[in-house]
Amino acid sequence: MQVQVKEIPAQKYFIYRTETTLLNVNAIAVREIDTLYATAGQLGLDTSAPLEFIYWGATGDVEKPFTLEIALPVGNQTVEVPSPYELVEHPAFKAFAYTHYGDFSNIMPVYKELFNNLFAQGHKPTTQTREVYIKWVDLTSSENVTDILLGIE
Repeated sequence: MQVQVKEIPAQKYFIYRTETTLLNVNAIAVREIDTLYATAGQLGLDTSAPLEFIYWGATGDVEKPFTLEIALPVGNQTVEVPSPYELVEHPAFKAFAYTHYGDFSNIMPVYKELFNNLFAQGHKPTTQTREVYIKWVDLTSSENVTDILLGIE
């Protein structure tokens, strides 16, 4: 497993935020992503960067609630956005980074190995995890490319 420590720059996002559990993430994604893109387009937001899922407080316990942000990176535009959406700028952060290729339907063992590596290298995680969908076909596609970013102190 090839991992590296990266500095992730600050970024402004057009987001849909909800409280959920890991068991419900896929259903929320199916329900919300197309509408998020459509609304961003109607607002004239530049959404050329890959979609991100930002997990705040997710622990790996599939039944424990956490905050999920389905986040479209946008330019430095300022527009009035309708509820339930927000424009949010997240600050730069340090991440333990790994690029995952392929099927995402059984990703938990990958996360377990990543966290084992993170702790073995003496890092301390924050409450933030991001998945950046560089190329996404569908949940089980061998063509998927996803950057996994574990926030570290």
